[in-house]
Amino acid sequence: MFRSRSRAFWVVVIVVVAAIVFYLPSLVAYRYTASSQNRSFLSHPWRSWAFIYTALTVPGDSQLKTSGQALRSAIALFEGSGVDPHEVRLLFLPEGEPYTFTHDVGSQPVTTTITPPYRFVWQVSGSLDDLDPNTTTIVAMLDYHSGDVLYDVRSDIPGGGGSEPSAEPAASPSASP
Repeated sequence: MFRSRSRAFWVVVIVVVAAIVFYLPSLVAYRYTASSQNRSFLSHPWRSWAFIYTALTVPGDSQLKTSGQALRSAIALFEGSGVDPHEVRLLFLPEGEPYTFTHDVGSQPVTTTITPPYRFVWQVSGSLDDLDPNTTTIVAMLDYHSGDVLYDVRSDIPGGGGSEPSAEPAASPSASP
C-alpha cells in the first residue's frame, strides 16, 4: 500500500504535516487572545510556541484561570459604579516589559502603561454608562496569576469621578455569584 505512492506524494505529505504542526499553536493562540494581538500569532507563528509553553506552565494557584472567573471578578470590581464590564480577552505580553495601550474614555484618548508581573493579563472591555453607554472600551486589566487589578478605568474618567486602581486582588471568583 505504501510502496505504490510516489516520492513526490510523500514529500507533499511531510510538508503539509510540518506546516500543520508549525501553525497549530498559532491557531490556538489566535483563538484565546485579544483581537489587538491575535493576528500577530498568524504572521509570527514562532511567538505562538512561547504562548503554548507559557500556557502549559501556568502556576496551579493562579486566581483567574478562565475567562469566566475573570469576568466575574471584573463585575464584582465595578459593582455599583457606572462601569459595565461585558467581555474579557487574554493578552500574552513580553516577560518583564511594560505594556502600553491607548483607548477612549468618553471622547478622550487615554494612554496607559502597566507592568504586569505575569505574561498573561485579562483585558476587560465594557461600557461607561455615564459617559458613553454605546461605546466599548478597555475598563480594566487583571493579572492572570494573582488576580490583582493592574488598571481601572475609573482613575481616567474626566472630572475626577473615578477612584485609583486597587492594589488588592479583585474579588475571589468563589465569592462571586
